[in-house]
Amino acid sequence: MGKRILCAACLIVVSLAFAEAGERDSFKDVMRFGAEAAQQGLWREAAFRWEKILKDHSDSAHLHNNLGVAYESLGQFERARKEYEEARRLDPGSKEIRDNYQSFQELCKTVKSCGGEPGAAPSPGPSPVPETSPAPGPAPGPGGSATPEPSPAPGPPAVSGGA
Repeated sequence: MGKRILCAACLIVVSLAFAEAGERDSFKDVMRFGAEAAQQGLWREAAFRWEKILKDHSDSAHLHNNLGVAYESLGQFERARKEYEEARRLDPGSKEIRDNYQSFQELCKTVKSCGGEPGAAPSPGPSPVPETSPAPGPAPGPGGSATPEPSPAPGPPAVSGGA
């Protein structure tokens, strides 16, 4: 009887470990899918994917940063501001997040309308950052290539593919 209980307990522990690994893979997959959508200019799709995982990963600074980029690109400036500020609060030392927020602030000064108009035109902006990079830089995409660095010229923001 004791062996059965021990065996059942071991199975539960192993099952939980695999479930957690699956969640991480799922998070990475969603981050990559959103990054790929954003790189193709499909900002609504990217935002939808990232919003979907936000409730379970609200402590991810890079997820908030990516949502800020998506909202900025969709012209939803007030939502973008909130996401950038949350990203900065969660990871105040991130250069990419800081740079993205500064670019956003400069854009707001230029267009003088960062009130969150949903129909506003997309604007040039910052680059999302990868979730797991220990140091600043792009994360490998599904094909092993890195996501683009922030572009110095105006254009749509790039997104983080890694988690």
